Amino acid sequence: MKLRAHHIAIQIIGTVGLLSIAINMSTYRERGILRRYRATPLRPHVILAATVLVNFAMTFLGTGLLVIAAKLVYNLHFDGNALLVLASFVLASLSFFSLGFVIGSLAPTARVAQVAGMVVFYPMLFLSGAAIPQEAMPESVRHVSRFLPLTHVVKLLQGMWFGKPLGEHLVEVAVLVGTLVVGTIIAAWTFRWE
Repeated sequence: MKLRAHHIAIQIIGTVGLLSIAINMSTYRERGILRRYRATPLRPHVILAATVLVNFAMTFLGTGLLVIAAKLVYNLHFDGNALLVLASFVLASLSFFSLGFVIGSLAPTARVAQVAGMVVFYPMLFLSGAAIPQEAMPESVRHVSRFLPLTHVVKLLQGMWFGKPLGEHLVEVAVLVGTLVVGTIIAAWTFRWE
């Protein structure tokens, strides 16, 4: 089985979004850090935007290092449009970050956030095609995977990586935009400073 660079990028996006952000936000609340932030002159959206930017930078740098290493060591093959891949990467990252904020907002402790993140992430990882190609899965599993956001990340990034037209992936874009919007609304509605 051949694991490609975009599969690893997808795993990085899922790990940062569903585990790192969820655990960090719950830890900040549990330790009273969010309460202290709230007492500063900084607006809440500034603090949350900074969290998104830091996690996106970490995701982007990790993926960038992966691509550089794959190109230097394994002669990575790339047929796509770099701007479309980047736009798809940003959309996928922000969609999963919103889900991480939902988990982090609902989880009462960092331990619960970690368990919830793993319960959501690992089944998605194995069913979406990010770890095991969907061609190797039974049709019933592939049918279930159509309802998982990570499946749409896999299809979108894979399509853009290999130079497929964006028009073939409008469903994936719509699902990820929907995930981002709904996740952001739920996270904003359920977010607690303490």
